[in-house]
Amino acid sequence: MSSSPLEITEDDTLQSIFTKFGAYALDKQENLADLIEDKQGELDLEKGYLSFTEDLTFPVQILGILSKESDMFSWAWDNDDLGLPESLISEAVKVKEFGEKYDIPQFKTSLFKAEINEVHYLAMTVIGLFDDDAYYPVDVGDFVFFVTIKSDKIPKIDSIDKFQVIFDSFQRDYDVNGKRAFEAYVACKDYPVRVHEEDNFQVADIGEDKIMVGFSDRGNVNLIKIIRQE
Repeated sequence: MSSSPLEITEDDTLQSIFTKFGAYALDKQENLADLIEDKQGELDLEKGYLSFTEDLTFPVQILGILSKESDMFSWAWDNDDLGLPESLISEAVKVKEFGEKYDIPQFKTSLFKAEINEVHYLAMTVIGLFDDDAYYPVDVGDFVFFVTIKSDKIPKIDSIDKFQVIFDSFQRDYDVNGKRAFEAYVACKDYPVRVHEEDNFQVADIGEDKIMVGFSDRGNVNLIKIIRQE
């Protein structure tokens, strides 16, 4: 019996988990971007809210803080200096517990050197893994607070064109195995998929249309084709 594309095992690393959940995270981020457009978010640490407008205000969890001066990232579960309330760091604590369970060093190390793109990579992994609706980096003085959002206000936009763009960008822009990434993305989206192992391609149903993705023997993507219902 084959394992689920989303199953986490003791053999997984941060890279393999990112491969499984990264495209799904990009999908979520696109939903948020469509909603907020070019608005800038303001973080209220006392209330635990991120606001773009009066009508676009979201409760958040504080994931971690990046120092722009030193390029040091600290998970929010290690915040004695800031004294963040436990209610705002519960997800960060879960990240630590996950890191300890599956031996993911980046999740269980409280403070480490990281450029901002690396923290985006971590945040993408977390929102896919923990099924948040999005994340957002907020500039607060010399620091960038990375927060996660769960909210029904963020529309979940599903279309075959969006899927094609997100998946193609993900497998091109990141060092991932395209076949594993595709299998995980369709599993996250709960799209029916048919596997043609002999010819090394898979077909997923997205609404009335279909998307066919072909792979090399090493799992690299060599074909993406949308088949529209006439």
